[in-house]
Amino acid sequence: MDRLQFSAAVYKKTGVALGPDDPAFALVELNRLALKEAIEETAGQIMERLNAFPERIRSSGSAVAAEVASQGRQRVVEMLAESRRTIAADTEQAQRRIADHTAKLSEPLLREVAAVVRAAQTFSRASAARSLWLLATAAMVIMSCVCGFVGGLAAGGHSLSRLTGIG
Repeated sequence: MDRLQFSAAVYKKTGVALGPDDPAFALVELNRLALKEAIEETAGQIMERLNAFPERIRSSGSAVAAEVASQGRQRVVEMLAESRRTIAADTEQAQRRIADHTAKLSEPLLREVAAVVRAAQTFSRASAARSLWLLATAAMVIMSCVCGFVGGLAAGGHSLSRLTGIG
């Protein structure tokens, strides 16, 4: 806006007439220069801050990523520890169930094995007794045969020394 338009706008609003060479325009120009300098200074500060902003964003992003990674690792470690505890508890429970099941299955098997062992022992004793009777009977049969043979020779007048060539 030029000075004439500005003077007309001021007169319209305030009723005060300003000429193009009025000292008020000097004040306006001073104000503009001061504002321009303040704006440039503020804009420079803002630009400095804005220029540092991408690095701050990168740095903050790296810090956030490191924290997320750390928390992620910690969570994985916690989950692994919980999994290990669960596996250990499940393994212990499975071992107890296997031991109980084995004990239940072993009882009838042990009874059967004991019965077989008893039967074998009984059979073994009976077999030994039969073998002894058989041996005793065989010995008696041999003795009877020998005695009968010797008795028969003696009754027939044959001498045992003559048959054997001894004596």
